[in-house]
Amino acid sequence: MAGSDVVIGWVKDSKGYLTDRYADAQRLPPLDKENNYVLTGFEESDKKTVLKFNRKFDTCDPKDRKIKQGTTKVVFAYHTEDPTSEDDIKKHTYKGSRSILLLNNLDKKQVNETGWKELIIQNKNVTIPKQRTTYWCSLIKAQPAIKTKHHITKFEPYTQKGNEGIVHHLLVYECPGNYNDSHYGPGFECHDRNMPFLDCYSKSIVAAWGIGGEAFYYPQKAGYPIGTKDSPKSYMLELHYDNPEMIEGRKDSSGVRFYYTPNLREYDAGIFAVGEAVTKFMMIPPKQKSWLTVGYCPKECYQQNLDSTKLPEKGINVFAAFLHTHLQGRATWTKHIRKGIELPEIARDDNYDFNFQDIQVLRKEVHIQPGDDLIHYCKYETMDRDKRVEGGISTSEEMCLDFLFYYPRMVNASQYCSSIQPKPVQNFIEKHFPLLNVTSKWSNPLIGENITWTKQMVSDLRREYDENKMFTAICSPPEDTGNYKTLPVPEITRPLPPKKSKCGQPSAESNSSLMAASRAVALSLFILYLMFM
Repeated sequence: MAGSDVVIGWVKDSKGYLTDRYADAQRLPPLDKENNYVLTGFEESDKKTVLKFNRKFDTCDPKDRKIKQGTTKVVFAYHTEDPTSEDDIKKHTYKGSRSILLLNNLDKKQVNETGWKELIIQNKNVTIPKQRTTYWCSLIKAQPAIKTKHHITKFEPYTQKGNEGIVHHLLVYECPGNYNDSHYGPGFECHDRNMPFLDCYSKSIVAAWGIGGEAFYYPQKAGYPIGTKDSPKSYMLELHYDNPEMIEGRKDSSGVRFYYTPNLREYDAGIFAVGEAVTKFMMIPPKQKSWLTVGYCPKECYQQNLDSTKLPEKGINVFAAFLHTHLQGRATWTKHIRKGIELPEIARDDNYDFNFQDIQVLRKEVHIQPGDDLIHYCKYETMDRDKRVEGGISTSEEMCLDFLFYYPRMVNASQYCSSIQPKPVQNFIEKHFPLLNVTSKWSNPLIGENITWTKQMVSDLRREYDENKMFTAICSPPEDTGNYKTLPVPEITRPLPPKKSKCGQPSAESNSSLMAASRAVALSLFILYLMFM
């Protein structure tokens, strides 16, 4: 807990207590000189203690963590006895932690769900394979009773009890083709070449969810359309099973529960993904404290679609973001560029947690205009890896994507806007492994080669990426090479200026002694310590 922002509170003799503290060592956290937490309510009954309090997002106190968008790890602990004073507090007897979104969450209390109906799309008693990573695809028939246009207004995970730790994330795609009854069986491994509905990947994304995520609500002015004349006859559920303990014979019927209504909203909503394409051209050397990858979504991919929307000013409004990478991911964010000018970021998570992937609801919608470029970044740490990390679908491989929720829905638009940077890898191979045969511009002959990385090799690969001026844009699924475009890297002529601090003293990020303490606990940004009767 050392390095964490702390509150300690309790209820005693019908009175609530709350103290503002900072954990500077493995001891009772001392009181802050400046109290920035305000107790607003308390209750103790039925063996339960509730303390309500608030504080500013940025208190300007170097011993208070800033509350930011993205993941915050909350550590909680309690003792069963009340303290006798602020200085006589016994060490906790129970503790735990979890990741949450303190910001970028929807206030669900303001949503009226009257009259909403349910639709469940789920697997059918699938036997989870005895392997670390499985992507399982099932084809599900659309609900025939929905014969007129409705809007999906909410979706949430429908996870089979006992499988919460194995069901890692899922995507649902529209599948407008015609299929026979045999296709609607238990399903197939998604990336098997004989999987019969691979073309569903080129269609619209209906839902995206990751482990730790809760129910997602569409904003009042938009919903995902179903029941229209051109709505699909089928949906494909792609579900990622993460099975590190190699459990054998486990059955699963998990999926997603949709809520829909005939009370139509003003706009149809859609989802599209930006970032780096999932290919073997993504290479991250081992033993790296910080390694950055970049994916581009250029204006050329969406110019026509953005020009054709129903907004008066054209373009789209992004209202939520689902940031996604794998085990080595430590931070991820999406930049927004307009005619070379860097605008405020669309979404960011500086404390990425592979086992907590909730959808961020943007505090302010972002308007993407025709001609805008998007650049998506992921930062990785590979100190625990002895071999390079490659791009791929496996849990032990990496990907770097941001699924953006937006309105109005773009007609006939690709659901993926990503990029590949083959040239840096090819230049690296030519310098260090000239005998390897590059069979095509889309192949990476290093795959399968067991190489020993030197500092010079790491430096050379980093330089190749940093100095690269061209990339290959993918305005469709990676299988459709006919829609690839070679383009120059978007130039940022006017970077976003740093935010001016409203504080007259160094912030927590700039205070070196506090940063040293915070590194000891990584993501433990905030501790709630409750004293129970």
